[in-house]
Amino acid sequence: YLETYASSASELVTELLQYLGDNVELTSWEATALLAGIAVDTKSFSYQTGVRTFEAAAFLRRSGADQETIQRFLQDDWVTFINRAEIIKGAEVFYGKVAVAMVPQEGEKAQLLAAQTADELLTIEDFAASFVIYPIAGGAAVSARTTGDINVQVMMEQLGGGGHMTIAGAQLEGVTPAQARERVLEVIHEYFAEEAGK
Repeated sequence: YLETYASSASELVTELLQYLGDNVELTSWEATALLAGIAVDTKSFSYQTGVRTFEAAAFLRRSGADQETIQRFLQDDWVTFINRAEIIKGAEVFYGKVAVAMVPQEGEKAQLLAAQTADELLTIEDFAASFVIYPIAGGAAVSARTTGDINVQVMMEQLGGGGHMTIAGAQLEGVTPAQARERVLEVIHEYFAEEAGK
């Protein structure tokens, strides 16, 4: 079931549950989990939301979703916060609006840390896109985000990845994170050269 307007899978599931009517009764925990999903995917209802997003959220609140539980659930621990701040501190800016950062070491949280950092970089004034490179077993990966002005999907496809116009990624096998960074920079420079030529 696909709906391009939807903010998230959680929004779609919530709408489907409403169509089922009295046949399905949500527990407070289920409603809370669905509302948390919407909150995460919309960056706390600030991105890619529509009337139906808020209608779904209202239904979930009426079904017992607990906002305080969501807030506690989405809090970072101190180490994650510091690690993300260090990555942001080391970011480089290109064309005055594209941030490129590196996660220094491989680990089970590297992918999550990269995605969170890519999101956080877009909260900085004038930044339109962010690329965070992180090590994975046998290579490196890239988490890319944009506010919508730059198509990161096209860029990541050039690296063998994909995604959506605003959220995309790629995995590069057999390269170091430094080599992956150079390939990301090549793609960024090519993109801006093409845009300038239009």
